[in-house]
Amino acid sequence: MRKLIKAAGRLFGSASPDDEHARGLKANDRGDYKTALEAWLAAAREGHADAQYSLGRLYDQGKGVVRNIVDAVGWYRRAADQGHGEAQARLAEIYYYGCEQPKGVVPTDEALSVLFPNGLKIEQDYPTALRWARAAAEQGVAGAQALLGYMHASGFGIEPDYAEAERWYRTAAAKGNAAAQLGLGTLLAGGYGGTPNPEAAHEWFRKAAEQNNVMAWYYLGTQYASGLGVGQDHAEAVTWFRKAADAGAAAAQRALGLLYTRGLGVPNDPHKAETWLRKAAVQGDAEAMVQLGHLNSRGAGFQPNLFDAAIWYRAAAELGHREAQKILAQMYFAGSGVPRDEVEAVRWLERAAGQGDPQAQLRIGALYAEGRGVARDYDRALDWFRRAADQGNSDAVYNIGMLHSLGLGVPRDPAGALSWYQRAAEQGSVLAQFRLGAMLASGDGVPQDYPGAALWSRKAAEQGHVGAMVNIGRFSMQGLGVERDTAEALRWLSAAADQKEAAAMTALGELYGHWSDEKDVVRARSWLERAAALGEPRAKSLLERLPPVPPSASEQDGGQHRAAAGEG
Repeated sequence: MRKLIKAAGRLFGSASPDDEHARGLKANDRGDYKTALEAWLAAAREGHADAQYSLGRLYDQGKGVVRNIVDAVGWYRRAADQGHGEAQARLAEIYYYGCEQPKGVVPTDEALSVLFPNGLKIEQDYPTALRWARAAAEQGVAGAQALLGYMHASGFGIEPDYAEAERWYRTAAAKGNAAAQLGLGTLLAGGYGGTPNPEAAHEWFRKAAEQNNVMAWYYLGTQYASGLGVGQDHAEAVTWFRKAADAGAAAAQRALGLLYTRGLGVPNDPHKAETWLRKAAVQGDAEAMVQLGHLNSRGAGFQPNLFDAAIWYRAAAELGHREAQKILAQMYFAGSGVPRDEVEAVRWLERAAGQGDPQAQLRIGALYAEGRGVARDYDRALDWFRRAADQGNSDAVYNIGMLHSLGLGVPRDPAGALSWYQRAAEQGSVLAQFRLGAMLASGDGVPQDYPGAALWSRKAAEQGHVGAMVNIGRFSMQGLGVERDTAEALRWLSAAADQKEAAAMTALGELYGHWSDEKDVVRARSWLERAAALGEPRAKSLLERLPPVPPSASEQDGGQHRAAAGEG
């Protein structure tokens, strides 16, 4: 029947859908969109898929008609339902990214509801996007193949599948699709689903760059800057970053600014650094904002300006940059560049903690435990400490042990505290190693274990913990959990005493006055007097029980002091 209608149309002089579509193409080429619209409408109503797709493009681009993505989608779908690959590919893009209504349009406007009864907005719809992308990709549309690769790589609307992503990227890249070449390079550089291959990535970035892909220029710059897949060459990195930066890529503008701050590949120039970082920041690049904050706070080549630094940190913090939120919180705590305000500081710190930053979680937990900037709340402190501990933060694990040990927010539980201390100690927490050693030595609510106490005290002492030095010194002095070793005791206690630790001075007094095989009352008294002068009560008590110094020893000691004074 359709053939008969076409034949009749030709007989009586009316144009066929193919002819109307061709007429529309010629009109479109010369910029006569009104004629193109009329011709394509005629052909589209007859079911001509190419005309339907072309009409969709007019509505999509706003040529000859008021731009309306919903009407565009309507025509694309008619063509796509007939198997039109390009229409299917464009539908996939629209549904994948979604499309907001034009700015300034009021959706309740009565005239608009009459003109556009289907609305002006397309919501994101990943399943629909995937369906159309797959349909177009299987027809060989390179753009859809690249999008399908991206969907499998990104994991939006589909479980990440890097092997499938690579397959589609390679298919489209081999056809010269720059987006696919870029995506394939990214997969290979990052080692997604396998071993990183920066050399192969470089080749694909080059291919995309030759097609003027801006992000490929940026990635080539990062490779030269870091020496991944190519020899490190900051001058070459500058060349590629500048190309991408001049094209408006915020990441490249930031990278170029950082090279100027460090004098890599270009002379050190804080003014040019600030210019490029600002260009990136104005585009919403949060990391560039943070770098501007650093530039202003440190004053490298500038007069430090904490007020401006706070403005940039706040801008990045508002965009969710966790490091900026923590820095801004610290500025409010210290009153640097902003008024001192602990409540505001807590607000920013809690935002960073809420995004999963373990250091912020640790700090906010400590603030709730201390009641600083917030009402004291041990339950909330424990909750934040647990979140940080779940991410492997050893200080948070230690703090949970402290809460159990002191019975704050939870019933007092020495055995539970011991378990938390041990976990933190095994993660390398010096405080936990010290506390674990002390707890095992005292047997506070747990079985006394001097060998274990000596083991953990030594670990903490070797990392410089003064209290642990005193403990391991005492264990060595008295033979608790270790062989009695006066020389070892003297080494640890002297190291702690050198740091003005009164408890170490007291222990040295005990060592010389009681535990040493060769007692030295003069030295014992000297150390105990020093400890007593620092307010150590035990030293005062021991001094009272110490035997008097023999006159000969006292005179000899005084002579030594006089000789030393004379030499001085």
